Order: sequence, then structure tokens, then C-alpha cells
Amino acid sequence: MSKTKLKVEYDFDFCLIGIVCSEKDFRLCWMLNNQLGWKLAKTDDHVSSAGNHPVFSFSDEELMRDYYLIVNKSDTGKLLIDEHQHTDYFIIIKGEITDEEKKYFAEQIKKLGSVSASYMIYADTLKSKQNLIF
Repeated sequence: MSKTKLKVEYDFDFCLIGIVCSEKDFRLCWMLNNQLGWKLAKTDDHVSSAGNHPVFSFSDEELMRDYYLIVNKSDTGKLLIDEHQHTDYFIIIKGEITDEEKKYFAEQIKKLGSVSASYMIYADTLKSKQNLIF
């Protein structure tokens, strides 16, 4: 009897922005909402092999986009994305978005007082990109 293997390929077609910030997650969420006009709210934690990662999300039905703020360090102290050990948070934007809009969001996030850095990350280059599927 022959074996059949199922090969699953995930779509990593989303915008990923890394944020270095010493603020608590709820405080950063509040600042992002004020700066960008988002309505991020706490949702269920993302459970990965590294532990539970707090998630804040917002769906913009007009632009057909979903925004997520996810904490890199889990409740166990392990990282969601090991390659970015100095990154505290990730913004994931799913839906149609132009390169100009991506740059705009990264620049606006960088303007927040408590944010040390904000930069684009290309998910295809990450070894642990499967941890971003939720």
C-alpha cells in the first residue's frame, strides 16, 4: 500500500512590521489607536510552540483589512520569532495594501514617543514564519 503525503503551503502574503518599544502591550495598543485611527482590542492569545502571545486585533471592513498587534515574547519568556530577539511587538496587516501605505504605517509608528524602532520585515525570509499563522 502506498502512502500519500499532504503538502500544505501557507500564504504569507501580509504586511509585517517589527516594533521595538518598552511600553506594556495595552499602552502601545492605545497609542497606535490614537495615532493611526485604529480600534485595536484585546482578543484571544495566539498559542504557539513558544507559549501564549497576547494579541490585539481590528478589522477595517471598509478597506477589507485586518490589523493585529502581537507580542513577541510569550508568557513563558520564549520568542514567537527567534530571528528578531530585540523586537518586542509585531504588527500584521492582512488584506490589500500598497508599499506606500506600508511605509506610512512604519513611519507613523516610529513617531510614537515610546517606540525606539519600527521597520518592515519580509515574512518569506523568516525561518520561524509558521509561528505567524493564526
